[in-house]
Amino acid sequence: MTVCGAKLKATGCLCQKPPVAEAKRCAQHGGLSSGPKTAQGVQKSANRWLVHGRETRLRREIRAHLIADLRAIEERLLDEGLILGPRTRGRKPRYLLLSREGLWIHKSPEN
Repeated sequence: MTVCGAKLKATGCLCQKPPVAEAKRCAQHGGLSSGPKTAQGVQKSANRWLVHGRETRLRREIRAHLIADLRAIEERLLDEGLILGPRTRGRKPRYLLLSREGLWIHKSPEN
């Protein structure tokens, strides 16, 4: 027998109710929801302003570009030998190449 399995806010335990037919959750945890029906509803749902909590898509995009710029600055300083040691941990941002080009343009010409 399967159970809903949604995490309850009050206790932190999992919901033990049986799910609605042809769904993974019980009626109280979204088992009766069928989602958007029209193409307009699907588009509206896909373009929601909030992604999770208080974070918007725009905030995530801005943060990604800032991290990419910082990573590019770090790469430039490492290449020029101005800082020593390991690089910053973590994956490289996907915007790294775009921001790096802009930062390398301002490099002083070599004589």
